[in-house]
Parts: sequence; structure tokens; C-alpha cells
Amino acid sequence: MISQITAINRSEALRYMGYNGEPDERISAQIGECEKALLKEARPQFVWRIFELTRVENILTLNGCDFTLDGKDIADHLRGCDKAAIICATLSADMDRFQRRLDVSDSMKALVTDALANALIEQVVEEARRDILANMSGYTTTFCYGAGYGDFPIETAQQLIAAVDAVRKIGVCSTATNMLTPQKTIVGIVGLSRGELEIKRKSCEDCTMRHTCKFREYGVRCN
Repeated sequence: MISQITAINRSEALRYMGYNGEPDERISAQIGECEKALLKEARPQFVWRIFELTRVENILTLNGCDFTLDGKDIADHLRGCDKAAIICATLSADMDRFQRRLDVSDSMKALVTDALANALIEQVVEEARRDILANMSGYTTTFCYGAGYGDFPIETAQQLIAAVDAVRKIGVCSTATNMLTPQKTIVGIVGLSRGELEIKRKSCEDCTMRHTCKFREYGVRCN
């Protein structure tokens, strides 16, 4: 599905740039310029699919899939859920090409655009989650728990991509070294429940970047 987002969350982009406060007028103007160009070049898209969850002792599976959801963290994330949705969202290969051009031609714009793209892909995932809710009356959801968070193996990404046919539908692939292409892509799982779910927050301890994270150096979070 093609995303309908027309504006990027400025505060989130600033977090990715490491700002604690507001930038000056010059930087603000450049952010606006980069946002306009990014929204013109990127093609945000997402795909999702809902599965029944099956639990047999400590083994968690999605009905119809031939793989298990391994790791204590994903099991905790889906506690209380009877269904789960796989979400795959991307800004497209066009975004990758645009970013590479900026990397060569203008390092400042490249930095700002990369931060804006990080904020935008998070918005696309949230748009997908809201789309799920619109189609699942009476359900609540968790946030999207990505492959590679905590002890949820990054290798699972390739299986999740296949389960939603993301290669054909939105052009997303996982390489032999488990890198997602296009680069600005997120694939993960949202839990669904008819009851109230415990409010969970993304944790720094779940993140694969926790040891090299620039946000933590500045004393802030990326979410």
C-alpha cells in the first residue's frame, strides 16, 4: 500500500540529528528544503498480513508459516495476544539512489536527509499499524517489534519478508548478510489482542545499536 504521509515529524528528525533543543533559522530552513526534496523522491509503501498465533510450550509460531518466532523478547512482546501482524515498510530504492547522490554532492544535506528519512520510515510503520487497527475492529496492538531487536534474530527478517510477499509487492529484500534493501526499510511484528494490553515502550536494551548509539551519548532517546 502506498503511504499517504505528506509531512515528516520534525521533532523525531531532530532527535536523529542529535538536537536537544530547536535549531537556528538557517538549519531549520535547510531541514524544510530537505524534507520537501525527500518527500518528492521517496516512495513510502507498506504491506502487512495478520496471522493466528500458536503457542506450544515455549514454541511460538504464526499459523501457516514454517518458522518459529525465537527469543524471549518477542515472546514477552506478544504476551496476551491471540494474533500477530507482520509489517514491512520501506521508502523505496529511489530513496537509496537519492541519498547516494547527496552523499557525494552535499554532506550536510545528506546528514539532514538521512535523519528525516529515519523519522519518515517510523511514520510509515505507524501508518501501517493504524491501517491494521482500522481493519481489525475491537483489537488493540503492540508497537512494531523489529527483527534484530533484543534476542529476536535478525535472520528472521528474510522469513518475515517472504511471509508477506514483500519482494514482489514493495521490492524489499534481505541480503545474505541480513541487510535489508532498500536501506530505509523496517520489518517486524505487531501483536493484536481483544483485551487491554500492557503498555510497552521500546527499550534501549532491546536495540541492536545500544553499544554504539549516538542518542545515548547526548542523553536522549530515538523514540
